[in-house]
Amino acid sequence: MKETIVWLIHTPAGTVALVAAFVALFAVKGAVLHRKAGMYFTVSMLIMLVAGFVAAAIKESVGDMLLSAVVMYTVFTAWLTVKRKIGETGFLEIAAITWILAVGVIAFVLGMGLIEVGAPSIYLFWAGFAVFCAIGDLRNLRRAGLTSVQRVIRHVWRIGFSLVWTALALTDKIVKAQGNDPKEMPIDQLFYIVGIPTMVILTITMYWIINILYFSRKKYSRYGYPIK
Repeated sequence: MKETIVWLIHTPAGTVALVAAFVALFAVKGAVLHRKAGMYFTVSMLIMLVAGFVAAAIKESVGDMLLSAVVMYTVFTAWLTVKRKIGETGFLEIAAITWILAVGVIAFVLGMGLIEVGAPSIYLFWAGFAVFCAIGDLRNLRRAGLTSVQRVIRHVWRIGFSLVWTALALTDKIVKAQGNDPKEMPIDQLFYIVGIPTMVILTITMYWIINILYFSRKKYSRYGYPIK
């Protein structure tokens, strides 16, 4: 059952998401193609993550379940950030912060060893990440929405974070399809599988954040306002 979910739903949906992300990356930002690619990315990612969560639950992998829950949050809030108009917040933002705080509490409990799991330190990382995200969400709610530039940067880094895990999941499936186990591979080979996709996506993400902050701030300063 788990393998069926992984290969018939999880992996194809993740592949579609990566293709959609590639299209959105090179499309004119804010144009129809960019928005459509973004919607395909969001829907495909959520399908992939729900399928991954179910598969992880079947094999009783708490770590994978938690990771799926975190990336669901970053994908959804990345979409929600640009979907809203300036000064607009509501129930969905409250639901998102409730979700990530719940994930953070679970991660903290696991990380503190209150429930026995392997590698508890990674759960403390996720607990800290959840707190970081919740602070940003509270700021968004308190101000009834972020400024244009803040919203775009929030959208970019959450998409980038989500893409890192999508790329890693895809490379993991490719390696396993060839009959190999990533955990048993030499460090130099593992670098090509894990390090290169991660560095490429992080570099692109940082490029856009720097570009928006220092070179295109004026261009994005009106994002979300009605066109006059």
